[in-house]
Amino acid sequence: MPGTTPTQMCDIEMETYRRALRGELLKEDEPGLRNLLARGVLVANPFHHGIYVPAPPHYLETQLHASVLRSLTAAVEEFAQIPAFVRELEAEQQRHGQPFSPAASVHLRSVDAVNAETIRTTMGASREILTAQPGFRSTKVLKGALNRHMEPARRGVTVRTIYRASERGNTDQSQWVAEVTAAGAEVRTLSESFPRLILVDRAHAFFEAFDEDGVLIPKTAWYTQDRAVCEVLALYFYTGWERADPWLPDAKDEYTGDTGAEHKTTKLQRTILRSVVAGRGYDQIGKDLGVSERTVSVHLSNLRNALGFKTLPQLTHWWATSPERLLS
Repeated sequence: MPGTTPTQMCDIEMETYRRALRGELLKEDEPGLRNLLARGVLVANPFHHGIYVPAPPHYLETQLHASVLRSLTAAVEEFAQIPAFVRELEAEQQRHGQPFSPAASVHLRSVDAVNAETIRTTMGASREILTAQPGFRSTKVLKGALNRHMEPARRGVTVRTIYRASERGNTDQSQWVAEVTAAGAEVRTLSESFPRLILVDRAHAFFEAFDEDGVLIPKTAWYTQDRAVCEVLALYFYTGWERADPWLPDAKDEYTGDTGAEHKTTKLQRTILRSVVAGRGYDQIGKDLGVSERTVSVHLSNLRNALGFKTLPQLTHWWATSPERLLS
């Protein structure tokens, strides 16, 4: 068997190479000889028929570098053509009224792949973009996503986003909300946990990927064009949307610590208390809300002090009998 790559030699090729090094006469049909010549490992001696000499190391290294580089360049060019090829076939399917296969789901395995597909679909949206973003988003990510929300909204596309309630205290996030809502988008917040989701025109869906043990696979996502799946995910999104609170940048709200004259608790404190009585630890509550464990503890301590209680059991007993437990 010949070597499988430019930098590998099989046993037969290695034996032929050694014979050449010993100065033996080699026949033109010697096993492995043709492949060694083609790769530049051996060079024919023009003055002695049947004698082959090894290529100088620096020359061989240069040749191998060039060969591998050509292969890499060809592979990268081929890789870059994949999206265009798939889009061409997709367009032909649409022209002929061919529905997408229910199994047409793709696991996008890198941030670049996820970004490329979400940008393509959101910027091409014609009716609706629904997104649920449960995690913290850096200033860089927010800037990158700004136009993807504003441009469709200005074209009349319905653009709706759900964030965690804890993000209301994020200055960069608040500025982002102010800009997208000015363009016509809508933003709401939930004080409960929810998965990341992007839906475009009920025809494209991106959602989180998990391994067999149910552990989130970071920096990846599933992408599907299955219309039935998209409709179910849209229904799920709007279930959360109806429970969520509008985020109006200039309005005062309970998340900032303003409980209102008639309430002793903020919405975030009520959410934390419900989790506490459900038996959830501070660390898990923090993960659900997108805040630190210490932040959860501080919210409970502030409320306990405001009510004049010394212990958490006193606070939870008050909560169990308080009319505020019925508030949203």
